[in-house]
Amino acid sequence: MNRYINSFEIQGETFYYYDIKAVIEEHKELRKLPVVLKILLEANLRNASSENELHEIIEIFQNKLRVNINLYPSRVIMQDYTGVPILVDLASIRDSFLELGKDVEEVNPKIIVDLVVDHSLDIYTNEEEYNFGSDIEKEYELNKEKYQFIKWAQNSFDKLRVVPPGSGICHQVNLEYLSTILHLKREEDKNFIYPETLIGTDSHAPMINSLGVLGWKVNEIQAKTSILGMPVSLTLPQVVGVNIHGKLKEGVTSSDLVLTLTSKLKECNIKGKLVEFHGNGLKHLTLEDRSTIANMAPEYEAVCSFFTIDDKTIDYFNKTRDNKDYGYLLKEYLQRQELFYSDEVLEFDEIVNFDLEELEPAIAGPNKVHTHIKVEELKEQQINKSGSYLKDLDVVVASITSCTTTSNPYLILHAALVAKKAYEFGLHTKEYVKTSFSPGSLAIKEFLKKLDLLKYLEHLGFYITGYACELFGNLEDKYEFDIKDNKLDVCSLTSGSKNFENRLHPLINYNYLSSPSLVVIYSIIGSTKFDLFEDVISTIDDKDIYLKDLWPSSKEVGDYMSELDYTLYKDIYKDIFKGNEFWQNLEVENTKNYKWNDNSTYIQASMFYEENKEEKLDIHGARLLALFDDNISTEQISPMGQIPLYSTASKYLEEKGVKSFEYNTFGSRKANAQLMARGMFEHPKLKNKMVSKEAAYTFDYENNEIVSIYEKSKKFKDLKKPLVVIAGHNFGNGKQKEWASKGMNLLGVKVIIAKSFDEKYRKDLISYGILPLEFIDDDIDSLKLKGDENLSFISDKLILEGKIKAYINRGFDEVQIDLKARIDTKIELEYYKNGGIFPFLFNNIK
Repeated sequence: MNRYINSFEIQGETFYYYDIKAVIEEHKELRKLPVVLKILLEANLRNASSENELHEIIEIFQNKLRVNINLYPSRVIMQDYTGVPILVDLASIRDSFLELGKDVEEVNPKIIVDLVVDHSLDIYTNEEEYNFGSDIEKEYELNKEKYQFIKWAQNSFDKLRVVPPGSGICHQVNLEYLSTILHLKREEDKNFIYPETLIGTDSHAPMINSLGVLGWKVNEIQAKTSILGMPVSLTLPQVVGVNIHGKLKEGVTSSDLVLTLTSKLKECNIKGKLVEFHGNGLKHLTLEDRSTIANMAPEYEAVCSFFTIDDKTIDYFNKTRDNKDYGYLLKEYLQRQELFYSDEVLEFDEIVNFDLEELEPAIAGPNKVHTHIKVEELKEQQINKSGSYLKDLDVVVASITSCTTTSNPYLILHAALVAKKAYEFGLHTKEYVKTSFSPGSLAIKEFLKKLDLLKYLEHLGFYITGYACELFGNLEDKYEFDIKDNKLDVCSLTSGSKNFENRLHPLINYNYLSSPSLVVIYSIIGSTKFDLFEDVISTIDDKDIYLKDLWPSSKEVGDYMSELDYTLYKDIYKDIFKGNEFWQNLEVENTKNYKWNDNSTYIQASMFYEENKEEKLDIHGARLLALFDDNISTEQISPMGQIPLYSTASKYLEEKGVKSFEYNTFGSRKANAQLMARGMFEHPKLKNKMVSKEAAYTFDYENNEIVSIYEKSKKFKDLKKPLVVIAGHNFGNGKQKEWASKGMNLLGVKVIIAKSFDEKYRKDLISYGILPLEFIDDDIDSLKLKGDENLSFISDKLILEGKIKAYINRGFDEVQIDLKARIDTKIELEYYKNGGIFPFLFNNIK
């Protein structure tokens, strides 16, 4: 690639780059590639190790061959929910290195890692005078050990930046501050620049595509391997071009746009594809509008929704960073590379047309984000049940949440002006509506305060509860009892991005998504059985008040928008990594290896790292841990829900002094490997064919008793005897969860045999050194397996998709069968030979 290195000078400084335009001029077919593919092309060419590889890459992109390419992230972003377990694993690998006499400093991020702590806030109160500080103090009290571990990691790991609690939500801080659009790297005393590319563990990491930065969500295994220096392997994706044209009409907001667009794109079956927006309608969408759209990509199942950088992008970057010199560098580089937006017609795999002028106010729900409803249709719902305080379709939660729209100033100012008009009319929210306001950005509060609008939202009960992902507490007891006793179908209205059943509260069956303004409106109305365009919202002093009386015009909102002071971004983010006084007062030891607290119930080492190098398979005397039917999901293998009473996991917590009402969920404690290992298979509807009981039970034939799966696994691990799980078709289906494979490793499972595997789960098993084998002619029933058998697996040489001989012994009887090894690629074979992906990394990548 060296022959494509070029340079330019700006303000007396020379910048070097890999000239994608020169490549395109030699291969004209590449000119029509979508911009998002040109960014992938540049990265793959930049990392090509030979001239042959360079030509192979060009051929792939020229002909759009659906073969493997790489994404080379320059940065990883995580929130604490997924990020802390990843850091725990890195700290645990350091412990293994220490035991092996290796340099623990080898275990360090190879690229920039940003951890934004934003997943710990609970809403405790709905008081008239909201005490914001009390919730922050309570947050630190509840999360002290987690925060101490994070702060230790911040001090111990290279290239790890931590944004402490209370600073904003992950994807918003990324958009407003962390992203640099270009990555600058010093090589051979030269400044090299190339497009910033990002991976994240949060489902809304793709929001950064609104800024023209290619980024998408990855699983925790991919995040860890990228942190340790590996690219993300993917098949060259298809790209759907969405042609935006027209302009939103009066009364329609970008919330209506994104909910309608989500419904439309969901119908287009774009799962696993990239979306790139183009068309003359883009000039009418602000960067914040684009962010709202990009943020919803997971909900319409796109990998990402990309907006090519244009003048609006540069303007936004300059406003939020206050660095015009850097803005000049951005534009110069992008135009030289032909990565700046133009009207040139590009070639997409599919094209979807979307007319902004056709849109009407809309909401989504009641339990699916892609179910698009016109607001007037809600009036047709029926009220069948009433209680002492509530009735069907009453709104009991109204929340302006941080996930999607709260950092779009236009939408928030629009909602604040609705609240202002409501205040002027003397309107209030219904007493049974629990309200909250959690902006994703500190800037929103400052905007509202400076414009003297925050007080109107507070008048209606929308006090700012924090700057993070909220966990909603309980409703008032009298309302909860009313809902339970009368089996009422009550509703929530939020401005978020997810609305599946029980999302906010187990008693709320109907969950609607809407604009922040409609959240405010419905908190006043108190019910969704209402025609917003025809019905009277309230009557004050004999005056009927309709929606039109409360709804501000675009000019009214525009007048306030023109008064926004964007210089406050600089003040907000100048000490972003410093944290508040609670964070600064956290005391941690400055050590290379973490000193684990044996009494901690949230943070424990996960000792899965073992160095191993095998060229053949030789497993003898393995015992059966479980026998399963078809379609066992990752949620059944490693549940993330409430920790059940009378389980192995709850016994562990009780021994640590945790009361039953403090158990919380497996998901909240997934940085504790000891708890998560005990929680494996702890699903109430999971059936192990070895026993009659459901959930995490098995049979110990040596002692002739039913025991927990964890108890049996511990016994055989202590005896250094390997364990085997056998299942039917489609084992490991559902949402990808690292613990479903990592937990198997911790239980001592070395082999899983199934009729077939979910493809993602199969790969995850290999990543943790577990061998996936498929039946060829047999199954559990034909072999009459009970669970008391001993198994051995032998192969003189490990090869791709090779046959493995298995010997099944019961007493004096032995059956020999052939199984197919589901190691499908060369790199998977190398992972398995090394004992998993992480030993492979440290054996091969320096």
